[in-house]
Amino acid sequence: MKVLILNGSPHSNGNTSFIVNKLKESFPSDTIFVEINAFKENIKPCVECRYCWENEGCCIKDKMEVINSDDYDVLVIASPLYMSFLTPPLFSIITRLNYIWCNKHFLKISNNLKKKKGILILAGGGTGTPVYAINTAKLAFNYLNADFDEEKDYIYSLHTDKLLAKDDKEVLKQIDRTIEGLQLKDNFTLK
Repeated sequence: MKVLILNGSPHSNGNTSFIVNKLKESFPSDTIFVEINAFKENIKPCVECRYCWENEGCCIKDKMEVINSDDYDVLVIASPLYMSFLTPPLFSIITRLNYIWCNKHFLKISNNLKKKKGILILAGGGTGTPVYAINTAKLAFNYLNADFDEEKDYIYSLHTDKLLAKDDKEVLKQIDRTIEGLQLKDNFTLK
């Protein structure tokens, strides 16, 4: 099994990274993980050059190719909440999925991406709402053909200003629930 993690956190030891690492520990030991950190990679946002209106794919060549390779079984989108949204570098990566819609709409090229599982991790504190971040992640999961159930595939710690993710006992329960959900699906049975 191969898991692609799109990590929108600038901190390698923050709340989001803690949850990502705990999730990784729950997968079988032979799982292959590929992690793209949105703050460290130089993945450009969509610039609406309209290349994808007339050509298949995107003209910008960068680490987005890892996402487009479509050789993973699980897609994890992980982000701290910034003003109720995914972090800007992670959102920029998601804008690059615009080529999928444009190829379908203008060129009638269907999305032949393989079915995969989507998992969303959000961490944040304060009085914001995760709704905008969830909706953006749902859009990305949809474009990349990742099955995502907000009730089962969503791991969160939303009061980190008062309770760090590492001390949030609900996080571990959510991880267990998400992993169990993977085992129930025929295409994503864990060994």
